[in-house]
Amino acid sequence: MNKHANIKYYSPILKGEADSITAQERAIFDLNFSISERIYQILQEKKMTKRELARLTGKKDAEVSRWFMMGHNFTTKTIAIIQQALGVPLIQVTKD
Repeated sequence: MNKHANIKYYSPILKGEADSITAQERAIFDLNFSISERIYQILQEKKMTKRELARLTGKKDAEVSRWFMMGHNFTTKTIAIIQQALGVPLIQVTKD
């Protein structure tokens, strides 16, 4: 079962939007949401703030805040920058 299937929608408009997305769009959302959750978890473990992460990545506070908003689309460049700043992998690609 999809771990985000039970998300509560506070607006009927958003609920309608969620019901109409494709499986591909859902997969993209789930991956981006999981990355945001992982960053947040690492920040909690390291007792770091978003402001500190912004400083370490050379990004503005507002941009880092957007990383935690629904619908943010992470690029591989941004993921690499965050991983380097935190010293922890966010995602892992397997090689055969």
